[in-house]
Amino acid sequence: MTDHAWPAKLHRDEAVFLDIDGTLLDLAATPSSVRVPADLPALLRALAAARNNALALISGRSLADIDFLLPPNGFAPGLAVAAEHGAILRNAAGVITSINPPNSLHQLGPILRAAIADCPGTLLEEKKFGFALHWRAAPHYAEPLTRLATELTRSDPSLMLQPAHQALEIRAHGPNKADALKAFLQTPPFQGRKPLFIGDDLTDESAIAAAIALGGRGLHVARDFPNGPASVRAWLAASLSEPVIDA
Repeated sequence: MTDHAWPAKLHRDEAVFLDIDGTLLDLAATPSSVRVPADLPALLRALAAARNNALALISGRSLADIDFLLPPNGFAPGLAVAAEHGAILRNAAGVITSINPPNSLHQLGPILRAAIADCPGTLLEEKKFGFALHWRAAPHYAEPLTRLATELTRSDPSLMLQPAHQALEIRAHGPNKADALKAFLQTPPFQGRKPLFIGDDLTDESAIAAAIALGGRGLHVARDFPNGPASVRAWLAASLSEPVIDA
């Protein structure tokens, strides 16, 4: 990516919010097969330290998955995380808050497991507040799995469908990534800072729009970083090695 294609440099007074899959990490065939670059935890530590820990990961992954990929002892104490699209928040002090999952959600488990068993190459990702149906390795099953998910949620207002890259999630109706970003901005160390959010998926569009509406920046990987997550990581790293003028 040439210099003129880079977004404006990251400022030290910006609160940084980052999606994980497709933004910091290249997408993989399954959520468990992603590769975490060896230098990524150190990069995130340095970015957080440069802005008094005003950095958070906002992801559709479960909290356990996020900690497995970037464990506290590999990242830093005080990492703020929004998991499952904002259904679970862990602030910089480690305090966790979450919504209450509807009883009807986990009644869908046996139905969805049976459906995936009948669709070779697909995958069911089970979370506390949702089920994600993945068909990256078998895209011909997208239509029947989407039809099933639609039928299962049509008459239940407590559930919603969340489209994603070659996947569809049935999740508890509640906060989204924009709500998570706004919640963090109301508390230290994010309070009083302009937000910068980077994402890549349909699930990230609400947070991109919210960051812009709040006077900050919302960047999309495909639109702003043509070379994908490697470009995002390089851009973030450049903010540490080059002079930065505070906004």
